[in-house]
Amino acid sequence: MAEDKTLRLNKVLRELNISLDRAVEHLATKGFEIEARPTTKISDEEYEILLDGFQTDRSKKAASKEVSEEKRKEKETLRIAHEEMTEKHRLED
Repeated sequence: MAEDKTLRLNKVLRELNISLDRAVEHLATKGFEIEARPTTKISDEEYEILLDGFQTDRSKKAASKEVSEEKRKEKETLRIAHEEMTEKHRLED
């Protein structure tokens, strides 16, 4: 006997980087009525509909995270270089 897998809506919202209202409205336009609560469970079919509708938002979130990580690494490199320069000057004095 096969069971339909369900997911909590709040997990899907975080994954796709969308609001609760957007998800509920999108599903409603596709004929699915769900309760507007983050703890609501959705079916695989509803999940696929949200994926199809908001895949670009998910991609934007991943790209944004990548840019943030690059900037963090750059700042860390600059901080280390500054500390080394400060230490070098202190030793010369």
